[in-house]
Amino acid sequence: MTPSTPEAGFGGYLKEAIQAARFPTPTHFARAAGTDPSVVLRWLSGEQRPTIRSIERIAPVLGRGINEIVVAAYPDRVGGSPPAPLTSPIVHELGRILAPDSPIPEADRKALEAVLDRMLDPYRKVLRRRRSA
Repeated sequence: MTPSTPEAGFGGYLKEAIQAARFPTPTHFARAAGTDPSVVLRWLSGEQRPTIRSIERIAPVLGRGINEIVVAAYPDRVGGSPPAPLTSPIVHELGRILAPDSPIPEADRKALEAVLDRMLDPYRKVLRRRRSA
């Protein structure tokens, strides 16, 4: 998601990304990313921009690509506006639900994986045919 106005800058981009990743607050996001909440608040206010190491740490938590976040944080250095997200927020959420450290019981995770596999199988076949064409 991109900020609605140029003035929103990285803070607006990050706010939308945190919401899209379904974190209830920036503090919840900061804890999940292993970052101090005060640092995240400085990013949101525009007082500070994240370092590349911070971007590498927050990208997977947000379900975003590193390049996308770099462009959002440093448009003055890399040119352009932030690209559209590479993945849907649901992909990120499913990744968190199915992760080995998820609080969801393993039996439920396995059942969800089986249902998703059955649902996605016909589409995988279509996508394979497209790639080979």
